[in-house]
Amino acid sequence: MNQNQEENSSDDVIQFEDNEIIDFNNIESNHSPKDCQPQKQELKNADESINCSQLMLIQQQPPQKQQQMQQIQKSPQTTIKNKKNDCPELQKFKDNNYTILQNLQIDFSLEQFLTSPAPKGGMIQCRFYRASPKFTLFLEQYNNILLNAEKKSFQIKSSYKIFAKGKKEEYLGKIKGDFKGLKYLIYDNGKTAKKSKDINQLRKELGVVYYQSYEKKLRSIQSFIPQITPNGQMYEFKCQKPYTSIVNSLDNVIELVNRKPQWIPSYKAYGLNFYGRIFTSSVKNFILTERGSEIPVLLFGKNDDREFVLDFSYPLTPVQAFCIALSSTDHKIGCK
Repeated sequence: MNQNQEENSSDDVIQFEDNEIIDFNNIESNHSPKDCQPQKQELKNADESINCSQLMLIQQQPPQKQQQMQQIQKSPQTTIKNKKNDCPELQKFKDNNYTILQNLQIDFSLEQFLTSPAPKGGMIQCRFYRASPKFTLFLEQYNNILLNAEKKSFQIKSSYKIFAKGKKEEYLGKIKGDFKGLKYLIYDNGKTAKKSKDINQLRKELGVVYYQSYEKKLRSIQSFIPQITPNGQMYEFKCQKPYTSIVNSLDNVIELVNRKPQWIPSYKAYGLNFYGRIFTSSVKNFILTERGSEIPVLLFGKNDDREFVLDFSYPLTPVQAFCIALSSTDHKIGCK
């Protein structure tokens, strides 16, 4: 960052770095890049059931945003339109591929919802809060906690356990990373081969995430998750015969890849269309799509040091989406 940028930087200013990614929808066209201000958001008290005092408070939408959201909710399904921007350089990035899943209904148990593929029809909007070693996922529509995670301390390799709200004694999944932070395996709550000889009790693999540094600190992300069978269940992968590990399989998997950010010369920054959801530039900001598709499956980005946006859709489950987000915030020796 040059001297002029340092003089104008503050906690609520979008920081432009050549190794970080911005949401160009939140760039005000009548300001210079270094003076761009994100929309101000007020904080409101989190639910009293939150027992983590370090957790960031939930952000309210500003009045103008509330009116927009009320108009959106009147229609059963609405495609988000990008804000007008006078900069011709940004026009080529715009699209209308982001759709909100309206009137999400959880007609079955919460645990089943958290471990099942998301309903089709659009993105489920959530907030991800980091108060390391604890992490929390909020559902924006109902302002409810969905998932909690806790990182195991004093381990060379990263390991997180995923819990449903208020059920820390019964975890739903686990994500484990390698030493360099370049490979992460996602599991359900089954047992390891050392703890059980019963193949029916062995843990299932829910996904694998790979990271690779390809330019400065920018990351290439590739994830494989089990394919969804005709009856709506995930194909089973286990590290035990007759099953095949998802790491070694090219069949019955869905490949997710990140959109490559585009360099914007006039702003001297990399940008992506985050549809106005992201307010801070970060190397952690990314969008995953199925290979060959332009429709977002997962959107993750930073609003401040502790609050992130996490939006996801079918075929991801909430647990899978949460684990992928955890892998992004984890320390990465291999991406420096």
